[in-house]
Amino acid sequence: MTSTTLPSQPAAASKAAVESAIKESVNEGASTSSNADASEMASSDQAGDESIRTVFDDKEDFNVKHPLYNVWTLWFDNPSHKNASAAKGSKDSWGEDLNKVVTFDSVEEFWGLYNNIIPPSELPQKANYYLFKEGIQPAWEDPANANGGKWSIQLPRDKSRKDIDKLWLYTMLSAIGETLETTPTSPNSEDLSELITGVIMSARSNFYRIAIWTRKSDDPASVPGGDAAAVQDVVKRLMAIGQKFKTEILGFAPEQKLGGQGLMTDVEYQSHTESEKKKGRKITV
Repeated sequence: MTSTTLPSQPAAASKAAVESAIKESVNEGASTSSNADASEMASSDQAGDESIRTVFDDKEDFNVKHPLYNVWTLWFDNPSHKNASAAKGSKDSWGEDLNKVVTFDSVEEFWGLYNNIIPPSELPQKANYYLFKEGIQPAWEDPANANGGKWSIQLPRDKSRKDIDKLWLYTMLSAIGETLETTPTSPNSEDLSELITGVIMSARSNFYRIAIWTRKSDDPASVPGGDAAAVQDVVKRLMAIGQKFKTEILGFAPEQKLGGQGLMTDVEYQSHTESEKKKGRKITV
């Protein structure tokens, strides 16, 4: 399983809840197994209480919550809903249409949210979902994102419509369950900060894009002190996130080449600084 820097109790609660959630979404017909897993988790908190109802038992009337390690906020914008000039957007006008949907801190609240929002496959052109840790704005200018970058993949809209809802769900579950986070690889590293700040789903006329944002990048300037060993450690952690994104969430083989197939891109990493350049440096996995 994925290593984590989380304290044992919240880590166990997050992982167990999210793993059960994934089983529920993948095996919709296997409700008995999912309910058993959820009941087992609940029993450890309130043994003997026969009235316990988790979100896996009742999506509306549950009375047990499993805490997530971080508090998360979902944001949404749809610039195309405004007038034509606003829809074109600009660096200065970005964010004017950004709306905070809800903040949550448990897997039950996540499912309450997920079951009541429009799925990506039905989003209009230019619409975006942003799921970020509490206190972090989904913008480059936020201090948590300023020195970071993003892993992303672009998927042709027509060919991906039947799978995009599942892929976005898996991305969100991996983020709130902390299963994408990696520990420093250097035994002498004192930096135990979490790299991931949020995940984004973008719907466009011809493609969908899923992105995972990080607070640091492969740019030495993003690592305090710029120490070579520390930079190398961050790069290794970033690469591990990219590999997990490609294989565990998107379901591709580790060495599979994806780019060059119409509008599809490889799983690519680029710092926010490089992305501002016309042809900035990218890393692919």
